[in-house]
Amino acid sequence: MRRILLSCVLLGVLTLPAAAGARSSAPAKPGYLVVKRAEGDGGVHGQPVVTLVVQGFVLGRVSREARVAVYYLPSKGGGGAPQVQQGADVSTSARRWYGRPGKVFSGSNFRFRAMGAFYRVVVRGSGIYLFAGGHGHVTLRGSSVNPRADGTYSVNGGAFRSLPEGPLQRKIGRG
Repeated sequence: MRRILLSCVLLGVLTLPAAAGARSSAPAKPGYLVVKRAEGDGGVHGQPVVTLVVQGFVLGRVSREARVAVYYLPSKGGGGAPQVQQGADVSTSARRWYGRPGKVFSGSNFRFRAMGAFYRVVVRGSGIYLFAGGHGHVTLRGSSVNPRADGTYSVNGGAFRSLPEGPLQRKIGRG
């Protein structure tokens, strides 16, 4: 009886580190960010409403006026260039951020997307809708002038909340 009990304890002690290692090497769970009707102070030249660094994808729509800067960050798989479905008054320019290439889209009534890589997206203005998925972090800031009508956000499937007056950072994804 003691031999059986000792064998079971020994087997348990030997398999415990292997199980812990398997749990820690499991892939991290991706998360999501949803921003609706976002608006910041200062228009397209004010503080960013959303500053997002994510490995995954970003889809967005501007219904009023905004400036969206999308920068490619180094990643293993490379990735696609950001694309925009332009409205009548949208301008596109090339920009660099700390040596990283990017594009800036300015105007109103346009859609944009960046998929399959590691991106830094900075959005200023009003009438902003954004959906992002993957792993990363976001800094959100709403309007200090009109805090109750500056839009809502949800991170990782949580409840929608009003955008904060000051900068608020949240992690996207778990793991």
